[in-house]
Amino acid sequence: MLTRIAFRNVFRNRRRSLITMLVLIVGATALILFGGYKEISFYGLRESTIRNRVGHLQVYKKGFLDSESQKPLEFGLENVSQLRRAIESDARVEMTVPQISLMGLVTNGEKSETFLATGVESDKDQKMSAQRLVAGESISDKETDGVIVGELLARSMGVKPGDYLTLMTTTVSGSLNGLDVRVRGTFATGMKEFDERAIKMPLAGAQQLLQTQKIERLLVLLKNTDDTDGVKTMLESRFVQNRWDLEMRDWAALATYYHQVRNIFNGIFGFLGIIVFLIVIVSVANTIILSIFERTREIGTLMAMGTRRRQIWAMFFLEGLMIGVVGGLLGIAVGSAVGELINQAHIQLPPPPGYTTGYNLKIMLKPSILVTVMLLSSVTATLASVLPALKASRLRIVDALGHI
Repeated sequence: MLTRIAFRNVFRNRRRSLITMLVLIVGATALILFGGYKEISFYGLRESTIRNRVGHLQVYKKGFLDSESQKPLEFGLENVSQLRRAIESDARVEMTVPQISLMGLVTNGEKSETFLATGVESDKDQKMSAQRLVAGESISDKETDGVIVGELLARSMGVKPGDYLTLMTTTVSGSLNGLDVRVRGTFATGMKEFDERAIKMPLAGAQQLLQTQKIERLLVLLKNTDDTDGVKTMLESRFVQNRWDLEMRDWAALATYYHQVRNIFNGIFGFLGIIVFLIVIVSVANTIILSIFERTREIGTLMAMGTRRRQIWAMFFLEGLMIGVVGGLLGIAVGSAVGELINQAHIQLPPPPGYTTGYNLKIMLKPSILVTVMLLSSVTATLASVLPALKASRLRIVDALGHI
């Protein structure tokens, strides 16, 4: 009975209720859009970090993580064929990717720059889509001295596909070695600092330059990121069983930038949620207080007829709850519709700090976000009704009946 009365009272003054619900709808829509943008940003950054750079897991020789190597590949992996077969035998593993990182000087005969090169297997590198080819063609394992160069480094060195460069670095034995390489193409990752120094080369070419057959690390890419912990546990157990002196890190321990961005966005989202929370509380409380002033004689009549004070309190409490539920549902509908329109509009955003290319604005309409917004709308509207409801329940019958 009280529920039905409360529902009717919500729509008694439609204009006031509509204004209050509009506040809820705007607040819910803002939270859905920002939350959806945050989630798609987190997802995209996580997957690009994993699949383009660090992998889901990285396997090293025991001691690599705690060492401060004086020579390149001092803690490198040798004879990894058996290790790769053991890892790839798990159905959750997509592939393993051996890599070598090396630094040194690159020169065109007139100018020298420092470089940061990565030695990779060409087919695996292309599957990872670690960079966007700007000109020329990608590296090939058949041409061990063919490299691709970061777009900004190529511009600085004044080279184009077909030109030659000389790479110089320190070998595993500590001596200086050089290798003439042909520029097969130029690429861009979108990160300015990296593109100013980056070179990709075949794994065999990097090993030739370093005069070794070792690799620095073995990346493990999975079909599903959610399987990371399970595969890591399985591999740790297998390493112990086979007495392999290996150690491992997962992507969460390697992706420092991802966690920094996530913390910043979570702080902003929390601050926005508090603002919406306060706006909704003030708006709903104002609506119910005005309703109490207008219905003071009605409240007195109800109490004179035997209605208990707690029933009066419950009636106004239910009104706040209903405003929150209806406003939350409408907010979810409007927010989802606006989010879908944004996804279809292909809005281009400018490059973030440290990047040179922009990206499309997308909103991830994640169920957890919609549920959170619904609960937040309902809870805040309900809490906002507590004090006004108590005020209504404490009115004296004589004063209420005599109110003008």
